[in-house]
Amino acid sequence: MIELPFNIFNFLILISIIIGITFGLLLILVRRINHKANLFLGFVPIIIALWNSWVLGIDFKLYDSIGYLNLVPLQYSLALGPCVFFYTKYITDRSFNFKKKHLIHFVPVFIELIVSIVQGFESIEKGIPNYNTVMFSVISPLLQLGSIISVILYSLYSLKAIKNYHSWIKDNYSNEHLYNLSWLYRLFIILAVLWFLWVPYTFVDFLFFDYELDIKHYYPLYILMAIITVWISAEGFLRPEVIFLEPLLKKSRKIAVQSDDILQKSHWLKEQMEANLFYLNSELTLNVLASELELHPNNVSRIINEGLQKSFSDFVNGYRVEAVTQKLKDHRYDKITLLGIAFDCGFSSKSTFNRVFKKATGKTPVKYKEELR
Repeated sequence: MIELPFNIFNFLILISIIIGITFGLLLILVRRINHKANLFLGFVPIIIALWNSWVLGIDFKLYDSIGYLNLVPLQYSLALGPCVFFYTKYITDRSFNFKKKHLIHFVPVFIELIVSIVQGFESIEKGIPNYNTVMFSVISPLLQLGSIISVILYSLYSLKAIKNYHSWIKDNYSNEHLYNLSWLYRLFIILAVLWFLWVPYTFVDFLFFDYELDIKHYYPLYILMAIITVWISAEGFLRPEVIFLEPLLKKSRKIAVQSDDILQKSHWLKEQMEANLFYLNSELTLNVLASELELHPNNVSRIINEGLQKSFSDFVNGYRVEAVTQKLKDHRYDKITLLGIAFDCGFSSKSTFNRVFKKATGKTPVKYKEELR
């Protein structure tokens, strides 16, 4: 009878495997608006869960007692980076579609699979666990280093995509908080840092211990990796999905505006905003404003960016802040709450209102109101 040496570390890993597979299957099987993106994200916790299953198999000595388990490939770490990246591409660019040419990103995974199969046959032939084979001792350090580099590079590309996405949102939406991906940006930074921590572990193990450190020495990293992965998956599944009022990142024909005309157009645009109170529309976007002004969105964008030296979001929210301050000075609005005034002036979020107001005035709305009294 096989005795399983349970301890707090392998118990936490076992729990992470169950949770990871659960969220992975939910992301893959539940059809939602971001289903294509969620397919890639869903594979991430499953890949980590399979890897941690291999770790538990080593810790529980299952590969010694059940020889044919060595033939089961459980490591696909070279797929993590591409899955994270393509999830981000789908989230930040709604015009993106995964095509056959993108399969090249997953070629290293097939190499990893072949190596795993060769290790399995060698372990069966020699009657030893797969992690004691010659193939493992020679190739595994290289695959592990390749996985570290892959995850870090793809995470950096994903961070760049999110940064560009935020810039686009700021230039096209006045209520950009509804489409903010800062939570994902932070998690990818943590993920990249975590994988970077594998570098000293791998080098110390390879150079000083001949790659023979016990699996328990890696437990802290395995547990952290499982936690971060489950965290990302849970956030991706439980957070409300982003629904755009207009197609995102849609490429449109550029229409030139003469440079000499920019300043004049910017004064005209400000007059139109003040006269028509477009900023009171909490769902105002660049396309909506351009339609109201009967101009091409590219023209409006250039007038705001070059003529006023502002993003669309800052331009619109500037008027909203001014409207709020005017109402705060008017005693007719004394019985209306700050948030009620903010919503009347076009804001649709308390957090955005507080942040934008303080950035514009240097004071919180509450402090500003107290000083007026």
